[in-house]
Amino acid sequence: MEQLDVIALLHAAQMLERNVTVSLMYSGLRIWQYRLLEALSLTGQSTVTEMSKKLHVTRASASAMIAELINADIVAVVDNPSDRRSFHVRLTDLGRDKLNVARRDLGVLQSQISKQYPAEMLEMLNAFARLMS
Repeated sequence: MEQLDVIALLHAAQMLERNVTVSLMYSGLRIWQYRLLEALSLTGQSTVTEMSKKLHVTRASASAMIAELINADIVAVVDNPSDRRSFHVRLTDLGRDKLNVARRDLGVLQSQISKQYPAEMLEMLNAFARLMS
């Protein structure tokens, strides 16, 4: 039985990460910022705790990430009427613009990569990615 070459897979993931990083350059976003903005765009607004769960990071990490995006005017703070101790964040116009540029550029990368592999392999890789996340 053939076994998964985890070292080769790790190397492939690093190469993919490098290509995604390059694709995101024009938007000015890093991968973690893109992931956070993408998640936030689906919910409209979220608390720090909700974002930490969606991104599978600690609350402290999510708080630091969100603080950086607030300082860059990419997300904005919205009062939480149900809990005065917490707040929601939402995308600003700048954040939406950056996300749209990032989506477009990542779409180009996805198309380039997808053209290189048969449909069955893409289905398998997508299933593996969903399983691992």
